[in-house]
Amino acid sequence: MALHAAPMPDEDGGQIAASDLQVGNTVAERKVVLDERAFSAFAALTGDKHPIHYNEDYARSRGLKAPISHGLLIVAMTALGATSISERLHDSMVAMVGVSAQFVSPVYLGELVAIRNRVGDLQPKSNGLSLVRFDIDIVSEDNVLKASVSQTFLLKSTLAVA
Repeated sequence: MALHAAPMPDEDGGQIAASDLQVGNTVAERKVVLDERAFSAFAALTGDKHPIHYNEDYARSRGLKAPISHGLLIVAMTALGATSISERLHDSMVAMVGVSAQFVSPVYLGELVAIRNRVGDLQPKSNGLSLVRFDIDIVSEDNVLKASVSQTFLLKSTLAVA
């Protein structure tokens, strides 16, 4: 589901560039359940098998109500490529240039979270390019902030009209 504070240009789903974005616009939102399958797949990929992510007794002995998600799994879930806006940026995308994250509250095994992407900053640069920062909030069903992630991309400022 794509939501935004101000209308996005070319609502028909066509390609957009940095100049079509506005700071503050929410450009994508989706919901994800972090289940055992997600935890196991992440562990298989990374080799991270710390018991705080898989062993309920261990997690409880650390004062948690259940096993918690890997921080990097949470960051991976925020990938811009997994959102509806990604398809509209194919022609303007040059590169991802940075990512940062802050973890506020544990995301527990089996928890449903919403991932909300908005345009956080837009800085035109030289050579027809812009730096665009997307700020992503990961929130629980009861709207508790779990994590904040920022991803910065180099995008074409405008697209050539054919």
